Amino acid sequence: MSKSAYSAEEKFAILTSYLEGKYSLNEITKIYKVNKSTIIDWKYNFEKFGTESLIESSTWKDYSKELKLNAIRDWQLTP
Repeated sequence: MSKSAYSAEEKFAILTSYLEGKYSLNEITKIYKVNKSTIIDWKYNFEKFGTESLIESSTWKDYSKELKLNAIRDWQLTP
């Protein structure tokens, strides 16, 4: 069974061992029981946004009713 959440430090350590070539992507998935697409997502976000991207948000986003209705209307008008 895989772990459902990794700390930012764990993600950084996993990414570092992959990016430095210590382990291949296949080895990383077996050692840490992390899906390949998850590693690729972490890598993309890390390279684009830095270490802050590895920190999980612990709060839910609160959207106004108006914003939600506008999003639905926009979606309905999209061909």
